[in-house]
Amino acid sequence: MLKTIPHLFTLFNLLSGCLAVFFTFSHQFNAALFFVIVGLFFDFFDGFFARILNVESSLGVQLDSLADLVTFGFTPGVMLYQLFILSGIKQVDYSFYLFDNLNLTFSLAPLAVVGYLVTLGAALRLARFNLLNESLSYFKGLATPVNAIFIMGIPFVMNHPMLIHLNKFILTPMNLVIICIISFFMMNIHWKMFSLKGVMKEGKIGLIYPILLAIGSSVMVYYIGLAGLSLSVILYVLLSGIKYSIRI
Repeated sequence: MLKTIPHLFTLFNLLSGCLAVFFTFSHQFNAALFFVIVGLFFDFFDGFFARILNVESSLGVQLDSLADLVTFGFTPGVMLYQLFILSGIKQVDYSFYLFDNLNLTFSLAPLAVVGYLVTLGAALRLARFNLLNESLSYFKGLATPVNAIFIMGIPFVMNHPMLIHLNKFILTPMNLVIICIISFFMMNIHWKMFSLKGVMKEGKIGLIYPILLAIGSSVMVYYIGLAGLSLSVILYVLLSGIKYSIRI
């Protein structure tokens, strides 16, 4: 029975991801972001309970990655596809004759498929993570949940009155392509990104960075609401760069 507890949390993460995908396709972006955050909650506690109950297993590792791919990989890919559509990219109708009376007909925006580069990047990162034999005190590259929060927060940046002028920069096909490429790159580079577990081992000096992140994120969310989530991810990347460049 104890072994099933972490698996249940992982499956709830996967269910949250499925709901987030549905709401993203439906342009219900508030609900989509909510279920990504709920998935993040379950993703944290499946590992937490696996460790404290001492029931970590290979099945749990594989199941966790599959759930993460949906919640933090596929969902942001769908979000970017929708953003491409909102930028004015038109869908094209396709029809192919296969055989007898069977035809294949569908509509697709070819350029918008670039949005799924984020999904491919998440899959590559998660597969590589499963093969790691070392325990690190930091993340290599941007963790998939953090990247998902950044992508899912973009609509709120676009719609906030104080940031609405950014629309002309964000909501263009070329800039969305750039966001997709950067996202893929950030998830799969070997740049060090601090983790809370790692900085806790460094004493008071190491806590400076998560404290600065917590203060900065709280201020941004307070003043600009959910748009502050995407900006908090940018702050996290900047603080990680500072931390590991000056080695404090």
